[in-house]
Amino acid sequence: MTTIDTQIVEKFGQKANQPEIIKKCSELIDLFGLTAEELFLKWETFVVTTSIAGKDIPLSLENLEKLQSYIQKRIVRDNQKTPASNHIKQPIIRGTPDISMSSMVMPSTPLSLSHKRRKLGTPQLRSDGSDSSFFTARSSSSPAPSSDYESTPSGVGGVGNTKQSGSILETLNSEVISESKLAASEEKEGGKLRLIANFDPAKYKFRTMNQKLLEVADYLDDQVDRAAQIVLKHYKFDQAEFGNPNIQSQAEILAVGRIVPDSPLTEYDADLNSDSLFLEASRSGGIGERVRLDLAALDEYSLFPGQIVCFRGLNPTGTVFKVTKQYNIPYLGAPVMSIDDQKSYRDQLGGEDALMKVAVTAGPYTSSKELNFDLLSKFVDRMNNQVKPNTIIMFGPFLDVNHKQIQEGTLEFPGIEPQPKTLDEVFKFVVAPILRRLTCSQVILIPSTKDAISDHAAYPQRMLERKRLGLGKAFKCFPNPATFSLNEVLVGCSNNDAFRDLKDVNKGEFLQQSRFNRIAEHILEQRRYYPSFPGGIKCKRMRLLAPDSSDRYVSGADLHVSYMGLAEFPDSLPDVLLLPSELKHFAKVVKNVLVVNPGNFVKLNHNGSYALISIKAPAEADLDKVGDDAFLNNIWKRARVDIFRA
Repeated sequence: MTTIDTQIVEKFGQKANQPEIIKKCSELIDLFGLTAEELFLKWETFVVTTSIAGKDIPLSLENLEKLQSYIQKRIVRDNQKTPASNHIKQPIIRGTPDISMSSMVMPSTPLSLSHKRRKLGTPQLRSDGSDSSFFTARSSSSPAPSSDYESTPSGVGGVGNTKQSGSILETLNSEVISESKLAASEEKEGGKLRLIANFDPAKYKFRTMNQKLLEVADYLDDQVDRAAQIVLKHYKFDQAEFGNPNIQSQAEILAVGRIVPDSPLTEYDADLNSDSLFLEASRSGGIGERVRLDLAALDEYSLFPGQIVCFRGLNPTGTVFKVTKQYNIPYLGAPVMSIDDQKSYRDQLGGEDALMKVAVTAGPYTSSKELNFDLLSKFVDRMNNQVKPNTIIMFGPFLDVNHKQIQEGTLEFPGIEPQPKTLDEVFKFVVAPILRRLTCSQVILIPSTKDAISDHAAYPQRMLERKRLGLGKAFKCFPNPATFSLNEVLVGCSNNDAFRDLKDVNKGEFLQQSRFNRIAEHILEQRRYYPSFPGGIKCKRMRLLAPDSSDRYVSGADLHVSYMGLAEFPDSLPDVLLLPSELKHFAKVVKNVLVVNPGNFVKLNHNGSYALISIKAPAEADLDKVGDDAFLNNIWKRARVDIFRA
């Protein structure tokens, strides 16, 4: 044995006298520049802070790997230059459905707080390349600047070569509507659709950065208690079967609660496993306490922090709730329409052979290096001259608040005099003229918390101000998220990246399932556009670029928890669910719901993608009758989705 090997055995005891243990400890000592005693002290700290009640952490190769990850995270945290207090957490308020619209209801909330518009600064043009940041008041709730990416040569405004622009990347339900029929529809101008908003705009005008812990606790408790009533009614359980999962008992009980990590200090990007999941009961169902879960008896599960679940099990020791069965939260019903609605919408489109066409885009709309909207201009021309959709749905960010040029204040637009002085004016004089060229009858704009033109950087998010941005009456500014109907089609939209942020722990058949399908099912079952809690955080990995710098918080889900009732589904599932994500574009049918991620319009410095949804006019043969005068919409059966390169 070498001297260091002897010291390791002396400090850790005879249990460390194994070749693989000694080798791993030596690696850690060399890696972090520690002594054997310092490594042992860090091991003890790791055991104390991560151990679970009633469960020891043995000295093993696997746990030493975890120790390495623990030390690395501590070093990163200690080196952070930005105080944790700068990481703004957005507030929210409880809510239940309340606004009706043709058999659908939108979640309601208490009367909204008075809204105070944030003042936007004026960018100053610079050419000295100094490091002063612009709009620093907004940087904690916006995406990272992308100055670390090289732009591709020859392109549209820093965006990649556009020779493939307009080519089809992916198609869903190609057999439903033929390409020849799509081509024929391009000869006609898209008619105006009947648009009905299923939300109350006044409820989104709450004041941000004013979250109260009591309101947050009330909403989180109310969420669990409402789920318990849904499960009780659906499965026809006896109320006496429900109990507190934290109390020691030899009898099985039913417990409803929220999945949470084993520690409130768990890193947002930590990899969870079945041993690190706890169940948090509501105050009425379990005094708000948490209990560790034993999931060994379940053959399959898919669980994530924030998920509301119903378990059957028992707690024989008082420290671990042994789950024997999981009951799924029942799905909401599907939208329906009457025979008269069928005829009305069919005639409005122009007969049985007519198509409803909806184009969907999601920002950003410029490259990460240059605020040039030439690609957006080409898209507008394509919509006007070729596609001719009835409606276009555009998600932000329209002006990314952490874009390099916006942060540095180096905004300059040749040919515009005088130059824009505020970010609102950048949109009004640069972006709005491009959008106003659209000839379709309706354009729906949905903001992002990364939008520099929005003074409400929290989710749920109030709508943009149409008049202030210089847009005409054809433009409809909706909140984020929003539920609305286009003729008979109920559309649900949310501009918060649930697919990126939701990290689930899986077992059984869920391991074989597509992650996109799995997360979409979670969203539909949980009846919320963004079911993760706490919300995701996005950091700029500055240490990868410069070892002496620290990672920097740049954006996230920005949840205003006490108002998350506004992010719940109404009393039925949507026909079409639009969920933009920075992950790969897709179109899928999940639980008879058409789920679409159009992808980013521009990905860094390359052309991104957008979606075109084509829907056949309602015909009785395509619909399922569920009542005397009620038919399921069955949009998923009569819709085709094409994902195009931008």
